[in-house]
Amino acid sequence: MEDRSMTVKIEIDTLVTMLKMAFSFENWDNMIKISTELYESAYEMYVEQKERNRRLQVTERPIVYYFGYSHLMKGLAYQKKKMYQEAKQCIANYEDLSYMSDGSPANNQAVENFRFFARANMFTLNILSGNLDCLEDYSAFIQENPSETLPGLITILEAANIHNYDVDHILDILVVEDSQLIPIDQNPVDLSYYISFLYLLAVYRFKKKIHAEALDRTLQALTLSDKLEDDKIFKK
Repeated sequence: MEDRSMTVKIEIDTLVTMLKMAFSFENWDNMIKISTELYESAYEMYVEQKERNRRLQVTERPIVYYFGYSHLMKGLAYQKKKMYQEAKQCIANYEDLSYMSDGSPANNQAVENFRFFARANMFTLNILSGNLDCLEDYSAFIQENPSETLPGLITILEAANIHNYDVDHILDILVVEDSQLIPIDQNPVDLSYYISFLYLLAVYRFKKKIHAEALDRTLQALTLSDKLEDDKIFKK
């Protein structure tokens, strides 16, 4: 049984890596498939753990993490495919994982993290679906959680461009200075978020006929994209 547990460990952590790769390549269908496999592997370990009545020390993270991550990533894939109801069902599957916690600090922290992600992602889905009623609440949520500023602005601008919202008042609150949005450590993932923000802001300004700023934002995004050798945003 120990050999089997080690095999599942290798499988489960490999699946996490595969999910991250599928996300980076924007392969949403593959993400859904891998997420299902991750959930099934995590469930198998969870059952074994319950049968042994003790925690199995064979994974890099608590089992609750793999449960939550499988549903979170599947929901993100559905969101990207604009299948919002399916994405909301995924959120329901990880918004409260307290029943899986063994009471350890690592488990409890994982549960709280996914509860936070669920709240943020439900805001995202509601706004992308065209629900303006929660826009002010989402703005307040972002202000309370500065790490959500760039992802939040991307969501708001994406929705504004799709549904022709006027979100100037929200941008005035959340975008005080551009320098505050530029990732401090300049890592590629965060810079990609910033490029997406610049691109969506350029589209938003262009639709409002603010052409000078739209051009400036486009040039900023192109310059950073060239630096990262990543032009995906301009191929969409």
